[in-house]
Amino acid sequence: MKRKLLHAVLVASMAVALSGCGNTSGINADAEETQKATETENIEEERGTEVAAAEQKENTTGTPDENGNYLINGSFEEPDFSGWTVTNNNDVTEELDVYDRETDCFTGAQSLHFYSGNNPVDFSMKQTVSGLEDGTYKLTAHIQGDAAGDENPTDFYALVDGEEVKADGKLQGYVNWYTVEIPGITPTDGAITVGAHVATAPGGWGTIDDITLVKE
Repeated sequence: MKRKLLHAVLVASMAVALSGCGNTSGINADAEETQKATETENIEEERGTEVAAAEQKENTTGTPDENGNYLINGSFEEPDFSGWTVTNNNDVTEELDVYDRETDCFTGAQSLHFYSGNNPVDFSMKQTVSGLEDGTYKLTAHIQGDAAGDENPTDFYALVDGEEVKADGKLQGYVNWYTVEIPGITPTDGAITVGAHVATAPGGWGTIDDITLVKE
């Protein structure tokens, strides 16, 4: 978030606590590539820019980390959005990145940061885990910041067996963390997609951190 917004610090907690040349075939290939590039640009203009790691990783083995979390980079401690697909919808969000201010993290030293001064904030993020063993899982996420007047600017979700289960998040002040929980997620095909959508009026800002998918 903009540092100028941090002059006043409110401390509270709601938590416990992205040719060849010279032959016709080469020319045709170049033309085809140009057409594909143009089509891609048009799609990005309509859907927004994907802000993701150069090499996107997914957990396809259904193996948890040492803390039991099945998500990759759930606390955003990597230098990029590795593990996540993050999309800046319509390119309106002015700042969407990995933030290294420890004071703005729920755990660790980094978090997902967003801010817009003149434009709305509007982005989405998701990650799919497959290869999960049978059982019931729980999604937990933490968010803090300012909604710039919007009442329900965020929602988190779990997509399982083609059905989406949602839970609202809240932006209620600096480091006044709101914890989102979606329990009872039971996939039959071993796959769960988790994600979030954040949309606020101009002036909205915040961070998301410590997203976990654990077996209950």
